[in-house]
Amino acid sequence: MRSGAFKIATIYTVAGLLWIALSDKILNWASGAMDVSFVLFISSIKGFAYVFLTGFILYRLILYYHSQLEESEKQYRSYFEANPSPMWIYNRRTFNFTAVNNAAIAKYGYTLDEFKSMTILDIRPKADIGKVHTVVKNLTNTYNDSGIWTHLKKDGTPIQVRITSHIITSGKEDHIMAMATDVTESENKKF
Repeated sequence: MRSGAFKIATIYTVAGLLWIALSDKILNWASGAMDVSFVLFISSIKGFAYVFLTGFILYRLILYYHSQLEESEKQYRSYFEANPSPMWIYNRRTFNFTAVNNAAIAKYGYTLDEFKSMTILDIRPKADIGKVHTVVKNLTNTYNDSGIWTHLKKDGTPIQVRITSHIITSGKEDHIMAMATDVTESENKKF
C-alpha cells in the first residue's frame, strides 16, 4: 500500500509541476495578443482545469490501487481457506474463533457458523483447559510449536494433533493463526 501511495503522490507532484511550468509558459506566450482581463480569465480556467483533471486522475489511480489491494487480499485469503491443513484464527484474549478454513470444517465436522460461535476450548477435553490458557499466554511473536494435543471432533471422536501457530496483530487485539496437523495414527503406533 505504501508503494501505491508513493506512486500516486509522485504522479500528482510531477503532473502539478509540469502543468504549472508548461501552462504558464503557453499563457505567457499567448498573452501578448490578448487583453489582460482575458489572460486572467484563462489563468483561472487553467487552475480549475488542473484541479478537475488531477482530481479525476487521482480518483482513477486510487481505484486502481484499491482493486490491486483487493485482488491481493483475495489471493492471500484463498491461501488460508484452501490450505489442505486445518487452520483457524482466534482472538488471543477471548479464544473465540474468528476464521476457520475449509480443511478444519471438513476435519472437525462443525460448520463455519458453529465454529464462529465457539472458542478453541470447545474442541479440547476439559482437562486441558488450564494448559491451553498457559500456552496461549506464553506464545511469542515467532513460530510456535505447541506440541501434540488432543482435540475433539463434533461427534466427540478424539484426535491427536500437532499445533503450530503465530501471533498476528490486527487492530487493537492480537489474534493467533494456528494449524493442526493430525498425528493420530503415528501417535497410536507408539503404543
